Amino acid sequence: MRPFILYLFLGTIIVGLLASCRADRRFERLLRQADSLLSVCPDSIRAVLYDWADSIDRQPEDIRMYYNLLRIKADDKTYVTHTSDSLILKVVHYYKKSRDKRLLPEALYYAGRTYSDLKDAPRALEYYQRAIDVMQREKLTDYNLLSRIYSQMGTLFFYQELYDEIPSVLRKAYQCDLILKDSANLVFDLRDIGRAFAVKEQQDSAVWYYNQASEMAVHIKDSILLSMVYGELAGFYVNWGNYPAAHEKLQIAWQTVDTLSMPMYYNNTAEYCYYTNQFDSAVYYYKKKLSLGSYSQKASAYEGLAKIARKRDNISQAMEYYELYMLYDDSLKQGIRTETINKIDALYNYQKYEKENKLLKYENSKHKRQIYFLILLALFFLLLFAVFWQKYKRKEQAMLFQQEKLKLQQEKLKQYSQEQIEENKKRIEMLSRQLQQAETDKDLLRQDLLLAKREQVEKENQRIKAVQEIQRKAKESLCQTDVYNKFYAVANNEKNPKCITSRDWNMLLSLIDEAYANFTSRLRELYSQISDKELQVCLLIKIGITPTQMATILFSSKQDISSIRSRLYTKLSGRKGSSKQCDLLVQDL
Repeated sequence: MRPFILYLFLGTIIVGLLASCRADRRFERLLRQADSLLSVCPDSIRAVLYDWADSIDRQPEDIRMYYNLLRIKADDKTYVTHTSDSLILKVVHYYKKSRDKRLLPEALYYAGRTYSDLKDAPRALEYYQRAIDVMQREKLTDYNLLSRIYSQMGTLFFYQELYDEIPSVLRKAYQCDLILKDSANLVFDLRDIGRAFAVKEQQDSAVWYYNQASEMAVHIKDSILLSMVYGELAGFYVNWGNYPAAHEKLQIAWQTVDTLSMPMYYNNTAEYCYYTNQFDSAVYYYKKKLSLGSYSQKASAYEGLAKIARKRDNISQAMEYYELYMLYDDSLKQGIRTETINKIDALYNYQKYEKENKLLKYENSKHKRQIYFLILLALFFLLLFAVFWQKYKRKEQAMLFQQEKLKLQQEKLKQYSQEQIEENKKRIEMLSRQLQQAETDKDLLRQDLLLAKREQVEKENQRIKAVQEIQRKAKESLCQTDVYNKFYAVANNEKNPKCITSRDWNMLLSLIDEAYANFTSRLRELYSQISDKELQVCLLIKIGITPTQMATILFSSKQDISSIRSRLYTKLSGRKGSSKQCDLLVQDL
């Protein structure tokens, strides 16, 4: 059974299985099997793929897109000309947004093939380059695909007459085919590089590459490829006037001639015979060219026949051939003009597309910049909020800590207060009652214990009263000092404020510390960073100077004194408060 019948049979089985697949993932496996067979029997697989068209709509999107890619691939492999880019662009868009990028380079390659068929070479080259870029970025290795991409780029460069670009891309194709050990493609790569150099009139490079291609053809024992290489090289030898070399290559080329290469053989042999004055042979091969359908072949054949007739002085026949040559040449030139217009149109459309694409990219970039700006702005405000929140939390913790410090000081001060004496008296009364009860109960041990406790509390009250008496005398002593009187004299406008010196302030501080049990030390325990002016305000509060009098002594306004006192209260107590609360707090210390 012949291979294509076998694959057709397999395709029929696949179609049968498809009816039960529906949205089953088995369909995906069938598509992968079809993909693997496309290179072997593209016509049969293409027929199978088109038979699946009615069932594909029920499949998930990933399977539908894979199916569409395979249809485009099958069309390409069976030389069906692509007439629209709508389907391939959908496939490219899908694989571009997909997380799995393995099929994206192949989709981009077939987009390039589509635009190549649509005679839009610039856009085709763009898609080929994008396919290469994706493979490099995603670190995908597919030398077979890379070989085809570089080969197609070489063909398009030739079509665009960009001969300088051809050798570099074809050398890359050659490297890929070398890795793949694809000897037949290596022959084509070397021949195409040689052709690029030949068109540029770089004979030595051209001959070297053609000879390398011929050696490869000999190595793989492919006489058809060898004939193709030598037949083409012979044509260049004729153009260069090296007729012996042309004859040598033609002799080898004519040993195995395939149908596709026949026009080239007829043309090159006819040209060789004409330039070596073998006119009968030249006429024979020119007439062979007339049997070919191409206008270009017919035009060149009639031109050659006209030149030979003129050399033979057969003017009427020469005129007849020239008329036919002009007829086909006009048609050919019209075709060339149309092709040139198509090239220009394609280039214009591509430039328009590029302009629109750049505008779209600019808009996208602008939109992205706006998004990034908003994100950065949000992050900035978030950071700002975090900074202020941390600052607020630290401030809150500091105020709580300040409140604890004040509480501890107040508890210490309470031990020497009249309030503490009253509490101790109540304890003494309670202990006395308990002692009477113990005497009634004749509990001697309890009596001794309660008596000791009562004596301790009584002694504590005596100690507090002694401290209070000392403080009372110290306060009275303070009020009788010259420094105290000096401050009051200034406060009452009896003296100039400037007469108060730093020595007076230091003296007042020492007297207040003596009268109020190290007042400034306790003040600094609460607020270690207290300024000189704030300390002076506290000293003045302690000796009973009014805010108006403070303003006179400190050369400040009453409002400034009020602000200092309210801030002092917050710093000392850890709470917001008024200036009057500050006065009460300082007086209690």
